[in-house]
Amino acid sequence: MGAWGERAFQNDSALDWLAQLEAAGVDILRKTLTRVADTEEDDEVDVDDGTSAIAAAEVVAAALGGGRDRVTKEVSVWLDRHQSSLGAQDMALAKQAVKRVLAARSELRALWDEGGPDNAWHEDVRVLLSRLTGYVEAENPIPLTATPRTATSQAPTGERDKQVIVTFLRARGLSPTAMELARIQASSDISEIRRWLARVVDAASVASMLDD
Repeated sequence: MGAWGERAFQNDSALDWLAQLEAAGVDILRKTLTRVADTEEDDEVDVDDGTSAIAAAEVVAAALGGGRDRVTKEVSVWLDRHQSSLGAQDMALAKQAVKRVLAARSELRALWDEGGPDNAWHEDVRVLLSRLTGYVEAENPIPLTATPRTATSQAPTGERDKQVIVTFLRARGLSPTAMELARIQASSDISEIRRWLARVVDAASVASMLDD
């Protein structure tokens, strides 16, 4: 039985794709993301394509300010050689591909949804999408050329995640009230902040995201 987990590099198809990445470089990463991002709504995204796109998006997020805590040692070595070749356009492409994997007619999503829509895979992909969105659209973004050490040292994790949450809300047209914004900024509870981060992608309102 092959490996199968909710994280990007916890399954065999993603590891097979990683071998291609090491051999072919940045081109295969962009082709992987483009193939999924350009899939029409009426067409189905193959499970292997979806898995590879999620892995490729994690590589992009790690390269452009997200840190390397969610990638493998092999990806980290690859990034040492290729990180400077990735830019904001790759981040936007990765974001589009991840959204397509989360949309209808995605075999990967359908497989995970067999156990119900509230599952660990959905939560993990929402975190990935928030990383892609936050670092591109943040009002005071971490520079795209920053090294992982510089990126993670500019703000504590909780503060960075709160910035991502507010940025994502505004990108979705959900502007927090002064009271809601004050509550977000005042929180120092990492578990609470991470709960908001998991909800921010599909919350119907700021209030529902904050609801305990």
